[in-house]
Amino acid sequence: MQRTKILRCGVILSIILMLAGVGQGWAAPLPQDAVWTITYPPEGSTVSGIVNIQGTATHPAFTSYAVLYAPGDHVTGSTSWDQQNPIAWGVTNMVVNGTLGTWDTTLLPNGKYVLALAVWNSGSETPDVYFINNLTIQNEAATPTPEPTPEATPTEIGATPLPTEGVAPIAPTIEQPPTATPRPTPTLGPAVTPGAGDNGGSEGTPKTIISIDAVKEAFKTGAQLAIMLYVIGGLYVAVKAAIRYALRLQRKKQEP
Repeated sequence: MQRTKILRCGVILSIILMLAGVGQGWAAPLPQDAVWTITYPPEGSTVSGIVNIQGTATHPAFTSYAVLYAPGDHVTGSTSWDQQNPIAWGVTNMVVNGTLGTWDTTLLPNGKYVLALAVWNSGSETPDVYFINNLTIQNEAATPTPEPTPEATPTEIGATPLPTEGVAPIAPTIEQPPTATPRPTPTLGPAVTPGAGDNGGSEGTPKTIISIDAVKEAFKTGAQLAIMLYVIGGLYVAVKAAIRYALRLQRKKQEP
C-alpha cells in the first residue's frame, strides 16, 4: 500500500514538472524568440499628444523593425501607409516589452488611424507584421489669440476730418505660420543583415510589409502546443496503466 502511494506521488510530481516547463513558454519572451506585437495603445482606444508605442520586436535572425501609421478604421489592401513620416524605421536593436517608437499625434488631424509593426529577419525578404485597428486621435483645437483692437486717434481741434465715405477699409495683415520642412522619404528595399560597413550595419528595409509568414508562424505554434498536450495525455494514460498493472501483480503475490 505504501509503495502504491509512492508511485502516485511520483506521477503527480512528473506531471507538475512537465506543465511547469510548458508554462515557461508563456512568460516574458526572450530576445532569441520570434515575437512581434504592440501592447499599447490597444485596439479601439483614443490617444492624444505624444504617444509611446509599447511592444516587443524580436527574432533569432533579427535585422530591423519599423512602426508605421495610416488613416482608416481597419487595415485593408488599399491602406496607404505614411512612409514619409514613420513612427520608427530601420531600428536595428531588438525590443522586449519596451518602447518601439514615439508617435506625435499633434501633427495629424483628429480621426481614425491604424498602426503596423513590421519585423525583418535575414531569412526572409518580407517582414512579419502586427496590426492595431480602430485608433482615434482626439487632440484639443488650439484657441486662436485675439488681436488687439487699435485705438482710435482723436481728431485734433480745428483739423479737417478725413473722408470716410467711399473708402475701402484696410484689412489687417495676418502672419502665416512657417511651412514645415518635409522629412526625407524612406525607400522600401530588401532587408540588410547588420554587421556590414563601418558603423556595424545598415538599416534594412523591405519591398513590402504584407506577408503570410505571420500566419505560418501562428499555425506552427498552435501545432506544437497541440502535440505537447497529446504527449502529456499519453504519458498520463501510460503511467496510470503501469500503476494498475503493478497493483495486479502485488495482489497475485499476496494471494495463497
